[in-house]
Amino acid sequence: MTAPVKPLTIGVLALQGAYDAHVKALTAIGAIPLLVRVPAELVGPKGKKIDGLIMPGGESTTMLKFLDRNGFFDVLKSFVAPTPPYGTCAGAILLAARVEHPAQRSLGALDITVERNAYGRQIDSTILTAPTSIPGPPLEMVFIRAPRITRTGPAVETLATRDGFPVLVRQVHILAATFHPELSNDTRVHQLFLDLLAQHSRK
Repeated sequence: MTAPVKPLTIGVLALQGAYDAHVKALTAIGAIPLLVRVPAELVGPKGKKIDGLIMPGGESTTMLKFLDRNGFFDVLKSFVAPTPPYGTCAGAILLAARVEHPAQRSLGALDITVERNAYGRQIDSTILTAPTSIPGPPLEMVFIRAPRITRTGPAVETLATRDGFPVLVRQVHILAATFHPELSNDTRVHQLFLDLLAQHSRK
């Protein structure tokens, strides 16, 4: 008899932004969400390290202010090196190797260059539907003051684009989107992250 597959425990950085929507998406696909507000919470229940971490959208400069407390920034930088992270919008900015317009400190985990607020102000936000490398129909993409990925390194795979620029990318154990998959009813990007975690754990 095959043992049942144990649900993955996914941390959701809950400093600021749309983290509740990520919790709902994770719950819908059978993962166990765990809110992370302090460095100690990067370790899950009973001392078990969480399997992965979602870094949600919001305001990246505000998130950095929270991360400056208790040495959280340095702990997080060390954490995402071996443990798979998934960043959306502001989370993608924080993961990037280089941030421009204006320049900003980042974790340097993902080999991309990101231009902040590249698509304009909040009023310029939009919802698009476009094909991706993910199996299934075109994906709904919710862009809110979205950044633009202007450069990708050789190890970065582009899974979706907007106007020729990457909007969904993967680099080994890292996933990032410049839009907000958590604000759509389509959970395929979150499922892609769980699949990435499963592949990573087998290595």
